[in-house]
Amino acid sequence: MMKVKFFILTVLCIAVTNLSFNPTTDNYTLDVGHTYIGFDVERFLVGEVSGRFNTFIGDVSLSGNAPESITVNIKINTNSLDTNNQTRDGHLKGEMWLDTAAYPEITFVSNTVKKVKQGYVMQGDLTIKNITKTIEFPVDILGPFNDPTKKIAIGIKADLVIDRFDYGIAFNKKMDNGSFFIGNEVKIKIRALAYKN
Repeated sequence: MMKVKFFILTVLCIAVTNLSFNPTTDNYTLDVGHTYIGFDVERFLVGEVSGRFNTFIGDVSLSGNAPESITVNIKINTNSLDTNNQTRDGHLKGEMWLDTAAYPEITFVSNTVKKVKQGYVMQGDLTIKNITKTIEFPVDILGPFNDPTKKIAIGIKADLVIDRFDYGIAFNKKMDNGSFFIGNEVKIKIRALAYKN
């Protein structure tokens, strides 16, 4: 009888241990109304063109409360580009820039998240105009937390820089002083909120 009790206790301990070290994976969906995906590009060396994408979808998954377990999958509609200037938007959507007719989506799929001294770094594959590059950037992961509506949410904040030339967006002109009219670096700003499904 004692052996049976000991066996049952052992099984229960193993079960509890497995539950502790193998938390369930929760799935979240980006809330478009509370998510911002924007960009800045230098122009004339003294100013910047700022814009955003208004249409996108995204899925986030997280195991327990471990930031290293987070995965992100985002698809952005390139035709939703908005710089608050229709003429400029038309140029940026054209063949020399994003060519939205031929390449209707920008995608990002995360691969890993690792802990560093200042927080976390996310690595993933960014695809623009069918060109995929692995990028790495600091990321703040907030939550999970209960928002004022009692929904469970995750916040993601990231600022990164990419070179548009890496993705085949190489159009440029030189000014009289020899400097390029448009900078090659694109500063990307992400402020995302995702709700648990």
